[in-house]
Amino acid sequence: MQVGERGIAGRLGRRGFLIGGAAAAGALVTGCGGSSGSSAGGSIDSFSAVMEGSGADEAFDPGTSHMFIDEARLKAVYDGLFEVDDQMKPIPRLAERAEPNADGTRWRLALRDARWHDGSTFTGDDVLYTISRILGGGEPDAFIAATTLEHVNLRESRVVDPRTVEIALKKPDFEFRTALAAYGTRIVQNGTRDFVDPVGTGPFRFESFEPGKEFSGTSYEQHWNGAPAIRQLRILSADSDARLNTLQGGQADFADSITPAAARTLRGNDRVAVNTTPNSGIHYFAMKTDRPPFDNPDVRRALMLLADREEMVKVAFEGEGDVSNDVFGAGFEYYAELPQHGYDPQRAKTLLRRAGAENLRFDLFTAEVSSGLVEAAHLFAEHAAKAGVRVNVVVGSKDTYYSETLDRGELTMGQSGPLPVPNHFASRLVTGSPQNRTNWSDPEFDALFARAQATRSDEERAAIYRRMHEIQYDRGGFIFFANTYWHNAANAEYRGIPTGVPNSFGWVRFDDVTG
Repeated sequence: MQVGERGIAGRLGRRGFLIGGAAAAGALVTGCGGSSGSSAGGSIDSFSAVMEGSGADEAFDPGTSHMFIDEARLKAVYDGLFEVDDQMKPIPRLAERAEPNADGTRWRLALRDARWHDGSTFTGDDVLYTISRILGGGEPDAFIAATTLEHVNLRESRVVDPRTVEIALKKPDFEFRTALAAYGTRIVQNGTRDFVDPVGTGPFRFESFEPGKEFSGTSYEQHWNGAPAIRQLRILSADSDARLNTLQGGQADFADSITPAAARTLRGNDRVAVNTTPNSGIHYFAMKTDRPPFDNPDVRRALMLLADREEMVKVAFEGEGDVSNDVFGAGFEYYAELPQHGYDPQRAKTLLRRAGAENLRFDLFTAEVSSGLVEAAHLFAEHAAKAGVRVNVVVGSKDTYYSETLDRGELTMGQSGPLPVPNHFASRLVTGSPQNRTNWSDPEFDALFARAQATRSDEERAAIYRRMHEIQYDRGGFIFFANTYWHNAANAEYRGIPTGVPNSFGWVRFDDVTG
């Protein structure tokens, strides 16, 4: 919150793992038909992918759609200016390149020679319209990237020529390419008002869409990066059991987000290839740093030492993950390697005595928003008890959990999808950020972030981000305790099956699939 989020949003409610939480349970697959296999010339007549859905909550607006399954459909029909790779570094897509001026307050983008599905030419007008739509329309929380792009100065931005656009900023930002890769920034056609029959520049043309059931798209022969081998792509909503059963039974060609148990089952099937991607689910505890008892840094330091991370990975997540270390973004650009926080109840007791909190008692508010989270909560309560800390686990509704945790509870939990470290800082930790689940507000931290954005040198900027990580590692409000794996599986006859981490360019992207 995909905030697993790549985008940033305000009160998100039941939003997907893309922007901070686990995707909601989906409907059963209906009308799922398998691939007819590869035909002459290497093309594939039909390819079906099953993903966790969210019923009527599913949508098709690139600026507001927020579920994992939404992302798969949007990848098929639309392109962004930039996307991020598995290390969360921006890579060019509709923008061939983007260059800043000397002080980072103005960026010039060179655009690709691309066409919309209706045959019209993609231009800088489409870029400025998309940004103006994000910044200027609808409900305050409607557009996911509104906060990400809030420092764009639209009045001063301009189209230089059809394939060149200049974007002015209200403050320096040498990370602006990353902002342009944020979730919710895919480019829509100038003047678009609705998405009943969406027109994109992506590798597949829109054919049909029924929320909670099925999307169908057809290969776009004039796509700027080449036509897909798949002639018809179908993306279907399915719960966990249905995803396993339809893939095993041959009614689907690809299943996303399968459980560890399902992955073990499918590894024994020669007709199925299972892909496992680390650093994909980032699990955390979030302490409200503006209210007792977690307004005391020593209490926060103590709790970081009361999580037996190895046992939580082994038991709650069936060993399908790695321990985390209270610093976001293992494996991603700007991640800070720091000494591992270990389980140390005796040191925790010393810190609590220093804080005057020897008899610490509090509620831990959690919900079954992702597999293993409630089990991890109960394990944490057992671990904390060894330091004399009594934790009362309170289980809430998964449907409203992520919206509730913005305000409720001293200690909460969650799961985030991968996103660039600068976006993590901007969306969750800068004072007033929309997904500030720890209510963190620190003048030193805010000043460092502003300085990093205004720093042209990559090395100097990385050093500033490291200092920000060190602050979080020492006295922050997040306890990142596990990075879990992501499993998907596909018919073994296919090549080019997507295997990237969630929220990355390579994840659930089917235009490179071949027979």
